[in-house]
Amino acid sequence: MLLDGDMWMRSVGAGERRAAERSGEDTILAVARALDLIELLSSSSDGMSLAEISRELELNKAIIVRLLDTLEHAGYIWRDDRVQRFYLTYRVSNIGLRHLQTSRLLDQCAAVLKSLAEESGELVRLAVVEPGGDKLTWVHLVSGAKRTLQIDPNYSLEISLHTHAIAKAWLSTMPIERAMALIAAQGIEARTQYSKTDPEVIRDDLEQAARRGFAGSFEENEIGISAIAAPIWADTLQDGRECVGAVSLAAPTNRTTREDLEAWGPALIRTTEQLGRIWPLEARARSGPFPQRF
Repeated sequence: MLLDGDMWMRSVGAGERRAAERSGEDTILAVARALDLIELLSSSSDGMSLAEISRELELNKAIIVRLLDTLEHAGYIWRDDRVQRFYLTYRVSNIGLRHLQTSRLLDQCAAVLKSLAEESGELVRLAVVEPGGDKLTWVHLVSGAKRTLQIDPNYSLEISLHTHAIAKAWLSTMPIERAMALIAAQGIEARTQYSKTDPEVIRDDLEQAARRGFAGSFEENEIGISAIAAPIWADTLQDGRECVGAVSLAAPTNRTTREDLEAWGPALIRTTEQLGRIWPLEARARSGPFPQRF
C-alpha cells in the first residue's frame, strides 16, 4: 500500500519522486485520504488530536502521521505542539474564495440575495451545483434584520439530501429515480423526529416541490429551524436549461409558522428567477449536461 512503505519526508522534491514511482491507483488513494482529512478538520473548531483523527477516518496512526506531515508541509494544516492538536490553515478557504472571485459569481448574486434577506428579515443562503451535477455546495449567506438563527452552513460541508430544503429544491429538478439514487447513496437517517425516512414519503415530497416550485423542511434537519428553498434555473450555452444552484430562506419556528414561511415562496421563486437571468456565463460554460425532469 502507498502509505505503508518508507516514511514520508518533508522535502517536496522527494515527495514528487515517490509519487512518480507509485501506481495511479495508490496515488489516488493517498489523495482521497488527504481530502477526507481536510474535510474532517474543517468541521472541528477546536482542532483534533491524532487519536481522534485516526478513529474518525478509521485509519492507523502511522498513516495519519504521514498525511498530516505532508499537509503541514504544504501549508494546509498547522500543529499546536502545546496540546498536540491539528488545525486547518486558511489556505483552504483562500482557495475557495479565489475561485468564487474568479467566477464573479458572488459579485452578481450578492445584491439579489441581500434584497430577499432584507425584505423577509430572515437568513438567506445560496448553494451551487458542482460541475458534473452530482453535488450541491454552500457558498454564501445573507442575514436579515430579524435573524436569530445561530447557524453558519458555509462551514459545514455536508448538505443532507433528504432533510435540507435546499437539497430537496435541487433534487426536485431532476428525474425522480436519479434523485432517489443520490439520496440512497448518501444514506437515509433521521436527523430529528420530523425527518422523512420512508422512501415513498420522500418521493412524494420531491414531486410536490417540483409542482409548486419550492421545497420545504420543517424541523427535519434541526429542531427549531424551518426553511423553504427554490432551484435556480439558467439557460445553457447549448440552448437548454439546467439547475445551477438553489436558494433557501430559513427562520426559527418559535416566531414563524409553516404557513408564514411558505407565504414567502413566491418571493423566493422571483429571487431565483432573477439569479437565473444574471447567472455568470462562465459558470454555465463549466457546468456539464444535467438530466432534466421536464
